[in-house]
Amino acid sequence: MAKSKSYLVAYFAAIIGIIVLLTPIAYYDNFLGESYIWMWGLYTLKPLLGDTSFNFIESNELLIWGLLATFLIFLITLILLLTARKAAKRNKKYGFLWILCGILYIAAPLIFFFGVSSEVPSWLTDLFWEIYSFHFAFYGSFIAGALAILAGLI
Repeated sequence: MAKSKSYLVAYFAAIIGIIVLLTPIAYYDNFLGESYIWMWGLYTLKPLLGDTSFNFIESNELLIWGLLATFLIFLITLILLLTARKAAKRNKKYGFLWILCGILYIAAPLIFFFGVSSEVPSWLTDLFWEIYSFHFAFYGSFIAGALAILAGLI
């Protein structure tokens, strides 16, 4: 039996998962400046004139949803890295586990999005998502999820 290379796809999904943890989930950019928000609570504000400020979200409700999604992505990334390493050494398949990890990768940014939407009044939520746009951490989770599912299927 030929050795499966699906562990390479799982490694790549985990690398994207690491990048997701390090990049913002939302951003705002206009002629007055830029603002970025990370899933784990950090936000930066860079005005056109002045210094960049780094702060953490002060709302506990919003921070809880972001930390929940961050913990989920961190855990999935760790599982993918460990099982991909075992799969490479022992020619073992973790198809079901990788598919489950892919589904959870896809669920994590949705947990953040709907969690934030449920904690903030609807008029403010609409305003927030009209001002801020999704950044790589949102889309990257879907890419990592699709790759993890692909790794589980091949």
